[in-house]
Amino acid sequence: MLTKQFKCFTHTALAAALLLGFSQNVLSHTRLEIPVGIEGVRITNNVVISHGCGDNTFVTKSSVVFPDGVDSIVKVNGTVSSDTIDVHVANWGNLFQKVLDPSVFKAEDEKTNADGNVVGFYVNNGKMPDHYASYLKFRAGAVLFEPTSCASSIKIVIPVADICKPTPISGFAEGKLNLWTPAVGSDYDGPGLHGFDSPASYTVTRDLVKNPLPGSCSVAGDAVDLVPSAAQINRDMPIKNKKGVQVWPKP
Repeated sequence: MLTKQFKCFTHTALAAALLLGFSQNVLSHTRLEIPVGIEGVRITNNVVISHGCGDNTFVTKSSVVFPDGVDSIVKVNGTVSSDTIDVHVANWGNLFQKVLDPSVFKAEDEKTNADGNVVGFYVNNGKMPDHYASYLKFRAGAVLFEPTSCASSIKIVIPVADICKPTPISGFAEGKLNLWTPAVGSDYDGPGLHGFDSPASYTVTRDLVKNPLPGSCSVAGDAVDLVPSAAQINRDMPIKNKKGVQVWPKP
């Protein structure tokens, strides 16, 4: 049940979010349909795959990772910080959930960590032509800012891989996959490939009416980024089917 902290988007906020989403999607990158949110609001969102891997290719599977907050890089105003995410977010944990939709990709499942928290999801057994787009539906939970933090926003960086032809990591190449991942030194950085260092993201802004910044903060507050580390991406990006068999990358 939603608490009183949760609220619905106003028409103005939703329109702004959709407009920003449209402006990102016209770049033909894999992005979120709604790239911005408001503290205390839970929404249904989509990872939008805007194209395949080149002419006559088909996206057959996709892999998405959410930062777990443990193996994560925290940046404050663009600078890597020693802060943990709980310094800035009061409820970081199991905030994401895949919404079942077998319309394009016939198989899908969530990825969970040892605590049972969702740290990503995958879709498999699909055939999306290069000139089409597909929506991967998920629910984004209501982020609550730590009242003592100076954070006015948090940008949640979301690595995505769109796969057309499964290969081992050594076979990653143009025409086989698109990697929309942060360049953090993982096996999935994809230097030189389309989409290099261009991950999707979801930015949540603080509700300054219900949760004002402490008086010691600057007027603008701090912009916080939460980025999955190389260790988490290497662990959580692979796709394993429900029997535990890794289907991508090929071993």
